[in-house]
This record gives sequence, structure tokens and C-alpha cells, in this order.
Amino acid sequence: MNFKHILFMSQNIPNDQALFDWILRLAQQHNAHLTVLSVLPELTANLTDWIKNYLPGDIIAQQTQNALSAMHPWAMQANQVGVHLSTQVEFGKPFYKAIQTVLKTNVDLMIKQTDQIESSLSHYVFGSQDLHLLRKCPCPVLLHKQGTSLPFERVMASIDVDIDAENLAPNHLNESILSLALAMAEHDDSALSVVHAWQAEAENLMRYWNSDLSDVDVLRFTESVHQQHAWALDHEIAAYRARKPNLNVMLPKGRAEQVIPQIAQDQNIDLIVMGTLGRSGLPGLVIGNTAETILEQIQCSVLAVKPSGFVSPITV
Repeated sequence: MNFKHILFMSQNIPNDQALFDWILRLAQQHNAHLTVLSVLPELTANLTDWIKNYLPGDIIAQQTQNALSAMHPWAMQANQVGVHLSTQVEFGKPFYKAIQTVLKTNVDLMIKQTDQIESSLSHYVFGSQDLHLLRKCPCPVLLHKQGTSLPFERVMASIDVDIDAENLAPNHLNESILSLALAMAEHDDSALSVVHAWQAEAENLMRYWNSDLSDVDVLRFTESVHQQHAWALDHEIAAYRARKPNLNVMLPKGRAEQVIPQIAQDQNIDLIVMGTLGRSGLPGLVIGNTAETILEQIQCSVLAVKPSGFVSPITV
């Protein structure tokens, strides 16, 4: 995976310094162009009425200059390490302006700090702006949980395999997930895991409808399904084993929305790379129920990937 243009949407420059340092190293590693976007609240007529000494245009110019000045140290920092950095200021809804920037400038990775820090009152990592980006941004979106150390030490890629496929043609979504996960596990001592949750869909039906089947028969059927998933998974990750010799492969039985958050918690995963399996080409239906449920439970950063053909409901 080679990034050409990275977009970093920062909402609090002092708070985002550590994340920016990591992004700068990532851009340097990939020789990528880096854009830092600051989105300020849009001025309304009611607000300007309170400010008698300025015209709305003057206020916008002043706020824009303030934001650009705040990002200037980052531009200097990027210049020192040879990274081409652009700064951009917009007014409006952050997710909306970010997605428009992605569409206009061919961004291939967008990064943002999560909206809110986990508290005793709420264990939900992602805020409203985060969810809009996960659902509607066409390029991969990395949402970094506040407080998580960088670089990532434990990365987990969650993929799905199709055991009913007539041939083993490459699954482009899985390829994107695995390539991105490998890019995020950037150091030799970074742990990379691949997980695929599987089910023997007909197991309960067999037990319910055919009382003549013994427990041994059902066990044999379940094991045959397990072997099919294991073989298909090995085929998907074969090219990545050589690139990450310590690759940890997990094939838990159960529903993905139940087992994946639990594995992430048990293994102290820093970053989950996963697909958001929505209906491509149909704006609005942009994230699958399984992905939505997983995102509601995980307590770590996430890198979400859209399937090919996805069309964002946001336009330029």
C-alpha cells in the first residue's frame, strides 16, 4: 500500500500534536502529499448581528488567518523533513467539508482524532462527526482514539471469506484491508493479526429439522465447514505471510459482531482495520449492520475501508 495524498482533519492543534507527528512520519515514509484541514463553524446572520464592528467578510478573513497561523508550526515541521504540506481552512460541518476535500483532491487516506474521550458515563469511542465519516467518506478513514500511543503496536485486520465462490478470484476489499493493516503495523516488532469469524449456518437447522442425525454427524458437518473457512482464509492471506512472518491468524466460531470486539479487548488491540460493507452505488445505505454493531462496541482506533464501487451521498 502506497499513499499518495493524506488528509488530516484537525480540530484541536495542541491536542493533535502527537498524532500529527506520526502522520508526518507516515507521509515521509510514503513520499505522500499531506493536507491539514481545519473546519470552523459557519457564521450565521444571528451571530453576525452580535458583532457590530465587523462585516461578515472581515470576520471570515480574520478567523481564516488565525487558523492558518495556528497551523504554521506544522508547515515548518513538515518542511524540515521534506514533506509537502498544504493547509486549508473551511467553514461548515466538519465531516461534510472533509468529504468534499477528499472528492476534490483524490485523497487516498483520511485521518482524524476521535470526537470524544472515553468517560465513565459513556464507553462509546466515536462521536457524531466520526460516524458520518465512517458512513459517507469514499476513501479509507482512520479514526485515532484519543490517548492511544503511536505507532500502533497491535493491529488487527478483520476480513470475510466466501466459501461458496465458484473460483478463488481475489477479493479486492480483503486485499485493501490487509494492505492497509500491513502499512499500519509499520515496525518489525508491531504485532499484526488477521481474524475471520465464521459460522456453520446450517448447524442449528440440522439439529432442528433432522432428529435422525447424531451429534457426531453434526460435529462432522461443522468441522467440514470450519476446514472450508480455514482453507479460504489461508488462500486470502498467503501473499502476506512472507511480508509479516509473525502474522497471527485467528478463526473464531461465532457472529462477527460478538467475537471481534471481544478478541480486540482480550488482546489489547490498538487498531482494527475493517470493511464497512454497505450497498455500493446506493447513497444512504453505506454501512452494514455487522460493521455498525462492531463499531458500537470496540474501544480502540479503527481504519474503515469501503467496498469498490461505493458512491458517497456527499457531492462536491
